Amino acid sequence: MSDMPHDLNFLYLVDALYREGSVSAAARRLDLTQPAASHALNRLRARFGDPLFVRSGAGMTPTPTGERMARGAARALALIRSDVLEEPRFDPGQSERRFTVGMTDMGGTAILPKVMQMLDRQAPGITVQPKVAASSEIGQMLESGTIDVAWGYFGRLGPGLYQQSLFRRALIGIRRKSGRKSAMTLKTFVNTPHVLANATEVTNELLRQRLKERGHSLKVALECPYILAVPAIVAGTDYIATVPDELAGVFQRLAEIETFQLPLPMPDITVRQHWHARFNDDAGHRWFRNKVFECVSDDAGKGPRN
Repeated sequence: MSDMPHDLNFLYLVDALYREGSVSAAARRLDLTQPAASHALNRLRARFGDPLFVRSGAGMTPTPTGERMARGAARALALIRSDVLEEPRFDPGQSERRFTVGMTDMGGTAILPKVMQMLDRQAPGITVQPKVAASSEIGQMLESGTIDVAWGYFGRLGPGLYQQSLFRRALIGIRRKSGRKSAMTLKTFVNTPHVLANATEVTNELLRQRLKERGHSLKVALECPYILAVPAIVAGTDYIATVPDELAGVFQRLAEIETFQLPLPMPDITVRQHWHARFNDDAGHRWFRNKVFECVSDDAGKGPRN
């Protein structure tokens, strides 16, 4: 078509704008001047009759048309690199790539040590940069490229993101150690003050919802931003807490606490790894995800879905 761009450089521009979130950063990525990048963006806006990228806060975010073009550009460029330019195969033994990983405390406790042990043996040049973030921030961080992958229990994160189940864990109660064998009743549970860790906000909301369905509300004594403080607080008070059983096992090594079965049915939580669609076919990213899956998965037969 005569009104199409004369070459494929616009793919690189759209991809860079989407990844960097600013014209100046995209220009640096492409070794262009900022006026040249701005001029090229204006031509694309005129060609497609859409702003494509608009200012949002300190950066730029894509319009729906810009999002569609960016995803298409990422797929096209990946195909060009792999099938046309014959991009070199990823060699984990020689790579010095760094993966920035958003994770919850569950991810840091149950996944990170095993992944670091694997990297130490198989890919010593690859590094992991952990990044703690609230569940509400993870989706945007993946979309913006602030993080490469996320590990944890985050709930639904939105379109354009892939997810892969790693393992399931039950929720369990913890209380000060006393040696008593009596079961926790629902009446005692709802009337006993709880300590909530901010890092388990999705689990906290699930517990609140299940109690609400039964006509009860959660009695909260403290919302604590430091999850490692929770076992010490519980050990020194009559407060209780609800946590994934894997964390409960760690907490029992840190403080004089005991576990108890929750007096109401609660679903297991599923810990997953998440990533953005534009990295799905990246060879190094795919290798890293597969190795994480091998390290910790309860079910190595299932693949990712979006």
